[in-house]
Amino acid sequence: MKFILFAVCLIGVVFAMPGGWSSLSVDHPTVIQLAAKGVEHHNKIANNLYYKRLISIEEAKSQVVAGINYEVKFLIGKTECVKSDANAASCEVSANAIPELCTYVFWVQPGSDNAQITQASCGPAK
Repeated sequence: MKFILFAVCLIGVVFAMPGGWSSLSVDHPTVIQLAAKGVEHHNKIANNLYYKRLISIEEAKSQVVAGINYEVKFLIGKTECVKSDANAASCEVSANAIPELCTYVFWVQPGSDNAQITQASCGPAK
């Protein structure tokens, strides 16, 4: 009985731990803004000819640290527009595009709107 009580208390402490991740709505304005920043970053650093565009935001979480960490997972797809095209951002995702799942972690300092990318990865969506 003591073990069960201990286990229940431990679970309560673990899930209520300060600094833990909390789910956010994928429709939250900050999440949408950060996903756009992630897509922009990916297009700048990726070694490919064609512009990629946001398909959907899949998941978002936040974590209070010395500031706020945001983890945003989103799908991107290739367009038919080359990156050098001035209107590339308005191009639609190709019908035959194979989606990529990107996971970005941003850190926002208190009192600042500047989000720093601390982790970034994209790969084939599963």
